[in-house]
Amino acid sequence: MQWEHEGQDWMRALTPREREVMDLLMEGRANKVIADRLGISIRTVEVHRARVLSKLGVRNAVELVWMVHYQRLSSAPAYGLRVAEPDAGQPEAPR
Repeated sequence: MQWEHEGQDWMRALTPREREVMDLLMEGRANKVIADRLGISIRTVEVHRARVLSKLGVRNAVELVWMVHYQRLSSAPAYGLRVAEPDAGQPEAPR
């Protein structure tokens, strides 16, 4: 995948409005809801959505969510965040 090693550069490719649309897409909002919330037409939402997907190199909203979460997790140590890992000597808790 083209975005695996790009750090936070992928976010710079988006305009502020595209970021707003992306955030609402990631919440699972429909185009009509996004249009109402942002005060723009549904067609404009469709254009922003297509540009977000194209710029980030994903095919649909599911891949978008996966990619954004992957990027946030991969950059977590750089921001001093820790990712929980089981202790080496302890068995994993049942799920």
